[in-house]
Amino acid sequence: MSGVEDTIKKILAIRPELTREAVRMMIEEEKAKAGGLLTEEAAAYIVASILGLGPGQRAEAKTKIGKLTSGLGDVSVTGRIIHVFPPRKFTRKDGRSGKVVGILLGDETGSVRVVLWDEKADLISAGRIQPGKVVRILHGYTRERQGEVEVNVGRRGEIYLEPMDVRPEDLPGVESFFLEPGEVHEAGRVNLMGVVFEKSSVSAFSRRDGGEGRVMRMRLSNLKGGEVFLVLWDDSVDNIGAVDVGTRLRIVDGRARERMDGRMEVHVSRSTSVEVVEKGVDITSGLRGAMLKVGEIKPGMRNISLQGHVTGTSEVRAFKRRDGEEGKVASLLLQDDTGSIRLSLWDEDVKSLETIKEGDIVSVEGAYARESLGGLGLNLGSGGRITTIQKAEELSPRIGAAVVKIGDLREGMGDITIEGRVVEAPSIREVTTQRGEAVRVASFIIDDGTGDARVSLWRGLVKEVENLSMGATVRIENCYVRSSYNERMDVTSGTFTKIKIG
Repeated sequence: MSGVEDTIKKILAIRPELTREAVRMMIEEEKAKAGGLLTEEAAAYIVASILGLGPGQRAEAKTKIGKLTSGLGDVSVTGRIIHVFPPRKFTRKDGRSGKVVGILLGDETGSVRVVLWDEKADLISAGRIQPGKVVRILHGYTRERQGEVEVNVGRRGEIYLEPMDVRPEDLPGVESFFLEPGEVHEAGRVNLMGVVFEKSSVSAFSRRDGGEGRVMRMRLSNLKGGEVFLVLWDDSVDNIGAVDVGTRLRIVDGRARERMDGRMEVHVSRSTSVEVVEKGVDITSGLRGAMLKVGEIKPGMRNISLQGHVTGTSEVRAFKRRDGEEGKVASLLLQDDTGSIRLSLWDEDVKSLETIKEGDIVSVEGAYARESLGGLGLNLGSGGRITTIQKAEELSPRIGAAVVKIGDLREGMGDITIEGRVVEAPSIREVTTQRGEAVRVASFIIDDGTGDARVSLWRGLVKEVENLSMGATVRIENCYVRSSYNERMDVTSGTFTKIKIG
C-alpha cells in the first residue's frame, strides 16, 4: 500500500463521515494551493494534520526533547519550530534524486535538530512548516551528529502540523531559544542574537594539509554590556563578514567554545545559519557603556559602567606571567543598594588605590565581568578607568550592609554580613595552602536564633578572635558561604572580611 493510500485509510478510520473521494479532493486542493510544489504524499500528510489524525489518537508524543539520546529507533516528540534550514537536493547511489531539509525544534526542556527526508521535506517547499508553528513528529529515529543528538524522519516517520491536543501557548516562544551576548556560558550548540559592534581584519593561516584558511572575528553586543565574539571561518568570511557594524544578526546552531582566557566565543560551522535581522542599529549606547547596578551584572558582560561605595581595599600583589614578566594586581570591594562585587585592577591601574579610600564613592567605566574561583567579579579593562566621585569625609555616615540571617544562608553566597553569639569557642590550627604557604586559621560556631554556622577566619584575622569567649557577640562582614557541613553552614573569610566584637 502506498503512503498516500495508507494515509487516506487512517483518515477514514477516524473520520467515517468522509468519503474517499472527498479526501482525494482535499489532497488535490492542497497541491493546488502550493502551486504544484507538493507531492501527493506530502499533500496527504497536510490533510491528515488538518483533520486531526494522529495526535490524541493511538500515537502519542510524550518524550521531552531534553531527554533524547542517540540510538533510539522509534521516537515521537512535539515542539515549536525555531528555525527552518534551506532544503538540499542530492542524488543517491542508485541514481534516484532525493531531498533533505532540517528544522530546529524546541520545547521547555531544550531543542533538537530534526531532519526531514524526501516527501516530508516537500512540506517546507509548500510553506507549511515555518518558525513559530507547533509540530508533532512520530516514529522518528535518533543518531549522533557532530556530538549532538539529531532526530530523523524517514519513510516510516510522520509529521503533523499544529496537533489539536497541544495549546501553542504552553510551549516557549521562538525568541526564548536565543541567547543574548553575555549569556553564553557553556560550550556546545547555541542560538544567539546580537548586534555587530566591532569587526577584525581577515587573517590567513596554513592548514596541516598545506591548504590556506581564513578567519575573522566579530564582537557582538546586546548594547547593555553583554558581549561575545563570533568567529567566522573560510567561506563564512565572505558570506557573513561583509555585513556592516550596527547589523543585528540571528545565529542558529553556532558552536560555543571556551577561550584560553576563560571567556566564551561562538564559531560559525557548516551547519550554522546566520541571518540579518536589522541594519543600521545605533551602537552609540554600547560605546558609552551600560550603567548597571551590581545585581544586574552577569558573567560575560563587557564595557560595564557602575557607581558604588568602596567598602574594602586589598594590598597590591606582584605575580609572574607565563612569559616571565612581572605583573601587579589589587582589588577593591564595591557596594550599592543591590549587592557588592569585587573589582580587580591590573598593572598601572593599581596606582588608583593611592587616592581611593574605604568609604569613597567611585565611578567605574569599561569593566568586564567573569566568573572566578571566588565567584562573579569585575576586571578593569585596558581602556577602562575608575574615578572618585565623593570622598568618604564628605559623606554622611553610611548604614552598614544588611545582616543575613543564618537560617537563610545558602551555599555560594558571598560578600554577606552575619551576626551571632559564640556557642563554641575558637580552635586554632595551622594549615598548608596549595601554594605551600603555612597559615593559621581559627574556627568557631555562632548562633543567631535562626540557626548556627561554623566560621573559619584566616591569617591576620586569627589574632582578633583567638580570645573570644562563649556568649560573645560578633559581626562578620564580607564573608562567604563555602559549603554545608553536617547540615551546618560553613562560613569563611575573604580578602575584605572584617570582624566586630561586642
